[in-house]
Amino acid sequence: MKIAYICPTYKEQELHRYTMKALRSFFTNTAEGLAIVVDDGSDKFNEQEIAASPLFKGQEVVIHRFEKWGGLTRSWNKGIEIAAMRGVDYVCPGNNDIIFTEGWYEGMLHALSNGYQLAGPVSNAPGVTAKGKAEVWRYVKDYHTTDEIQYLNQVSRMLRDKYMGSIVEAHVNGFFQMGKLATFEAGRYDEDHYYKPSNDRSSQGRKNPTPLMTLNEDELQGRWKRQGWKFAVAISSFVFHYRAVTRGNKYLRGRWLRMIGDE
Repeated sequence: MKIAYICPTYKEQELHRYTMKALRSFFTNTAEGLAIVVDDGSDKFNEQEIAASPLFKGQEVVIHRFEKWGGLTRSWNKGIEIAAMRGVDYVCPGNNDIIFTEGWYEGMLHALSNGYQLAGPVSNAPGVTAKGKAEVWRYVKDYHTTDEIQYLNQVSRMLRDKYMGSIVEAHVNGFFQMGKLATFEAGRYDEDHYYKPSNDRSSQGRKNPTPLMTLNEDELQGRWKRQGWKFAVAISSFVFHYRAVTRGNKYLRGRWLRMIGDE
């Protein structure tokens, strides 16, 4: 069983430590992991530092850099394309401002093996797509926001002990999605894309100000739902999310967080 994490990067010089922390936690907690780093035209992208890092010695990392900015959706599409060429079993399009915890994939694998085509984890800052069903504090009442890895692993163990096999049906937030590669292949938007490359309007007809960045997971799940496919939040899977780091600290609020000091 091989799992590919698609790690999109942007403003990579500024946010490099987030990328490295995400990749480090992925390899620490994933037995057969492939990391696919897709850079979206960062002015300065240190490919050699990622590829040569001793943290990833013996690990499988593929790096693709676009020369010019083209948006998150393009990066996800490229990442899945690379994953397909590598013959993986599962793909995880996500963000680079996340932390993987012990056993992060177990609950999502259970959902994907029991009638669901796309699965997501619970998190401290999952976004609005799941309509509140993916917030970790719903299931861990005394949860407090920190990126301290020992605490995050403790939360992960608590969720697995109490909720392994439990899911709630919901649309999956775009910060982290997991599905079988075969499902993404069968559910392509067209011959060249898995996600619709540009989402100019919402399903309600409202104009989308960021058509290359957002509504991608909504369009995908809307299209898949018309095929009778189902989606779930796996309560026993936990992935930490800093959230909106590329937008800057002015977007910091609620249970979102920023790294403090050097990592």
